Amino acid sequence: MRVLASPALINRWLNPYNWLLNTHLERQGVDVGGAAPWRLLRGQGDLCHLHWPDHMFNQRSAARAAMGSRAFLHLLREGRRQRMRIVWTVHNLRAHDGQHPALEQAFWPEFLSLVDGAIHLSRAGRDAAETQLPELGERRSFVIPHGHYRSEYVPTRNRDGARAARGLSGADPVVLFSGRIRPYKNVPALLRAFREYDNPRAYCLITGAPASRELRQELQSFGQADRRVRLELQHLRRADLANALTACDLVVLPYREILNSGSALLALSLDRPVLVPRRGALAELADAVGDTWVRCYDGELTGRVLSEAITWARQTARSARAPLGQFGWTAIARAHRHAYAVVCDRASASESTLATIVRAVSPNAGVEAVAQ
Repeated sequence: MRVLASPALINRWLNPYNWLLNTHLERQGVDVGGAAPWRLLRGQGDLCHLHWPDHMFNQRSAARAAMGSRAFLHLLREGRRQRMRIVWTVHNLRAHDGQHPALEQAFWPEFLSLVDGAIHLSRAGRDAAETQLPELGERRSFVIPHGHYRSEYVPTRNRDGARAARGLSGADPVVLFSGRIRPYKNVPALLRAFREYDNPRAYCLITGAPASRELRQELQSFGQADRRVRLELQHLRRADLANALTACDLVVLPYREILNSGSALLALSLDRPVLVPRRGALAELADAVGDTWVRCYDGELTGRVLSEAITWARQTARSARAPLGQFGWTAIARAHRHAYAVVCDRASASESTLATIVRAVSPNAGVEAVAQ
């Protein structure tokens, strides 16, 4: 089977999710290539697998967003005209930065009319997607989890060494937020909660590039007001990010809205406990790995919630490694290969057949398929 993926392999150093998925698919005998425009126009794949079709709406220029979305839809129509099927992994239900809501609102119905199958990263994500975009309920649907990042993020220092490099002692309570800093990730709420945490030896590390100058300035104001706040407001190299995660006691991801979170899987890949809101796929993640590794809170993040979570992270007995066996890429790639075959009418779409194949791939893997 020939699959055109967007993206395929080119974004490994920004987010290795696609590289991990597609290299493991190649090991399963799937021929994966990038979804270049000429390949779509010529229908050079059996299937096109899309991940972030909304990306053009994150740019500032409305003209570019409009032209980009129209050209993108034209390419997909031409590919389908030549019998190429289209699968969408539903990472988000709208563009994160929401620069052009009117253009985006017009885009989704046209895009969904071209989609043959949808891959969701969690059951909660599938339910939310089919509620907000009812057309997806009429498509072939698969729930296949996000894989871990253990092979891609390897620290070069142990915990004490990673702390010493940042001037921290082994006894200091340290919480961390990492990732691209966008408004929906609600990082100022973490800093407000941390300000209420009355421990002069505690530290809050914020790593990642802010999406706007205004957001950068807001975070810097917290750093100026509280010496315990450490800001590294740039994209960290992979080893540096792994070391930062290794240095902390607790990763906090205080998202206002979330469908799926690769950042939570990244933290767990480095065996760091996580505090997250009970939203989207995060409650399912807590069920999958256990409440010694993922702690969920309801409502707003407060100083009390954060204080209790720090105590939990530092005093709870847990295994040396987070239990991520069900997030292994071999099983995930096999489940994708089967989903492709179903969408291309090369495998049975019955629920019983799908369930049998999934169990054979990885017992208790948390991979689910729904035939429509």
